[in-house]
Amino acid sequence: MPRLAYATSSRHPSQLPEAEAHSCPSSPAFRTGSEPSLSPTVVQKVTSESQAGEALRGSDSQLCPKPPPKPSKAPLMKPPDSPSASHSSEGHYCELSPARDPAATKHLCQKNSYVEHLTQKERGAHTFRNSDTSYLILEDDPPMNSADPLEASTEMAEEDSIFSAPVFETVSSFKPNDFESKLLPPENRPLEPSMLRRVKELFTNNNPKIIAQHILNMDCKVARILEVSEETRRIMGVNSGLELITLPYGHQLRLDLIERHNTMAIGIAVDILGCTVNLEDRAATLNRIIQVAVELKDSLGDLYAFSAIMKALEMPQVTRLEQTWTSLRHRYTQTAITYEKQLKPFSKALHEGQEEWNKTVSAQQNNVTVPLLMPLVTLMERQAVTFEGTDLWECNDQSSEIMLRHLATARQMAQNAGMYSSTAERLLEGFQPDEEMSEIFKTEFQMRLLWGSKGAQVDQNERYEKFSRILTALSRKLEPPPVKQICRLQK
Repeated sequence: MPRLAYATSSRHPSQLPEAEAHSCPSSPAFRTGSEPSLSPTVVQKVTSESQAGEALRGSDSQLCPKPPPKPSKAPLMKPPDSPSASHSSEGHYCELSPARDPAATKHLCQKNSYVEHLTQKERGAHTFRNSDTSYLILEDDPPMNSADPLEASTEMAEEDSIFSAPVFETVSSFKPNDFESKLLPPENRPLEPSMLRRVKELFTNNNPKIIAQHILNMDCKVARILEVSEETRRIMGVNSGLELITLPYGHQLRLDLIERHNTMAIGIAVDILGCTVNLEDRAATLNRIIQVAVELKDSLGDLYAFSAIMKALEMPQVTRLEQTWTSLRHRYTQTAITYEKQLKPFSKALHEGQEEWNKTVSAQQNNVTVPLLMPLVTLMERQAVTFEGTDLWECNDQSSEIMLRHLATARQMAQNAGMYSSTAERLLEGFQPDEEMSEIFKTEFQMRLLWGSKGAQVDQNERYEKFSRILTALSRKLEPPPVKQICRLQK
């Protein structure tokens, strides 16, 4: 079988089209393929070798030389009217090999400052890119209107000076020892009886709707949904705390939200277990708390506070009070039905991110003021959360799907942060808060009331662990366990 001869051909650089020979140096259209860049000297060498009749090897992709590159699709610059430039004996592959004459480069690019801007960025890009390939043509830089590069750079510097980097907060906004209270003395003991009675009176003598409005007002301030100053916005780098808690530097705000949520739940449990004198009083207190939960859910849309109340009602120290719940069903039947048939299923669907909850929220979207925050902040601050009941959604066999639902909900929450603020303003329009009532729902007051002026500064986990034992002791005192259970606990 006869051997085939492989013909080779190559064009001399002087035979290339004018668009290839005279494109602007450092053009923004850079090659991104895997073929090696050609330079005029390389082309001349290949041409001379082919003219001399040297055979090319039939391997390593050298059966025929590479064709010259296609002209750039980017707008081309016209070369200067110079005879030496138009009759040069060497081809100029400007998009592949930068021109070696700085003076010519400067003269060519003065007609288009954006090309020079891209060239300068390309030179600076080598400091942080791992390869020599440039992708500046793909970047979406706004065009500069100014024809003067110096003026353009001045404008860019002014724009950069407007931006202020957000501050990574490391100190809690809750300062219980610096809290000026009209109800508490400068130094107080934990669970002081006179203060507990005063709080119980304020809670009992007010309408559930009024109580829920005071809670919502304080929640919006802590979550930075309402009354956010310009200085706070500058520090956060965003307009709302609902956006900040989804960002890495929202660490401290997430810890504060966990602190307020747990403290509120413990305070409600203490109201049931430690501020009642008999069975009827406990049933009445339980009835009032459930009514406040209904107002937070239906009228005000504060799902953050609603979840805190439901957490308190579902604590094992409260659920074990069989006599109290039985008395509630006998004396306040409608409230008991509402809790069992509406609040508990809604809370479960809320924390599991079920479709039923999504439909309910969509139907009540105009009434949601503070969305459910605890699943997200607990997920992002797992190292700081040890208090039982804060990650109930992980007890489900579909934990991965539940986590993804909460992350998707958090994204929508950050995008609609302005809507939650406007809804809260609308629902609180005309609300006149009572000074004492507002104080008892401040987190600093609750921390001082529960742990005292000294214990409020102790580590979170230690405080929660100790108080869990206190709640257990109070619960057993109200309704002692059966004798068989006591013997089993002693063993």
